[in-house]
Amino acid sequence: MKKLILLASLLLVASNVWSAGEYLPYDESANAEIELANAITEAGKENKHVLIEMGANWCPDCRTLGRYFQREDIKAWLDERFIVVAVDVGEWDKNLEIAERYGNPISEGIPSLVVLDSEGVMQFATLAGELATAREMSGDDLIDWLKEQIQPILD
Repeated sequence: MKKLILLASLLLVASNVWSAGEYLPYDESANAEIELANAITEAGKENKHVLIEMGANWCPDCRTLGRYFQREDIKAWLDERFIVVAVDVGEWDKNLEIAERYGNPISEGIPSLVVLDSEGVMQFATLAGELATAREMSGDDLIDWLKEQIQPILD
């Protein structure tokens, strides 16, 4: 019995050490509808667009994209142009109405992005799973992709 308790304790410690350093970009308890509505309101006030980042914490590509979005140069580029909202889709069972509203960009994989203008009208979405292999991209690849795919929509 002592060995079982020791093993359970070690596993608990190991899992906490592993997860402590892991970046989890999605607030699983957030009310995405309220956050999205607030982002649209804020975008109107700040003359920005809204960038919806749909994904889940269990997804390695989503965590990679989330980490890249925190990289100084990428974050600065995003903050200058967008109010960013991370929408947790859980295990394909949360906030699906938001995905459906914008053409279901998660159907070809996550993470997925949607760009709205300051009035909440969709301008762009990754409808072909463009970022579903984000962990194969470098941060430099991502910023280049954002500038090539999304910047022209903003101009």
